[in-house]
Amino acid sequence: QMLICFLIFHRSNRELWTILLGRSSFREAAQITEELNQHSQRLLEGLSYYKLPSANSAAKVKADKNVSAPLKELALRVSKFLSLDEEQSVQLLQCYLQEDYRGTRDSVKVSRKHRARM
Repeated sequence: QMLICFLIFHRSNRELWTILLGRSSFREAAQITEELNQHSQRLLEGLSYYKLPSANSAAKVKADKNVSAPLKELALRVSKFLSLDEEQSVQLLQCYLQEDYRGTRDSVKVSRKHRARM
């Protein structure tokens, strides 16, 4: 139930950008206003929304049973590379895989195997 609540009320930065550009499914001004008001602080913060890595965040990612081991591993590497909070790295990767990745599940597995050999 908490996950459903998170999915309903949490918008990715990409989704917020889509709303701002007028490319979302929202057509009613009241819907758009509500979404923008709900996330106004994040919009105002801009890039400062993103946090630096922390031991606490890394521990939460490692303990999260809803995140697969390969995604955790990649998120922790991304976090280190970008100096980005570990939980936010997971969110970033999940958004990428859901919205932008054009390969198949099998090609992700092949890429992972290839990387392991390097």
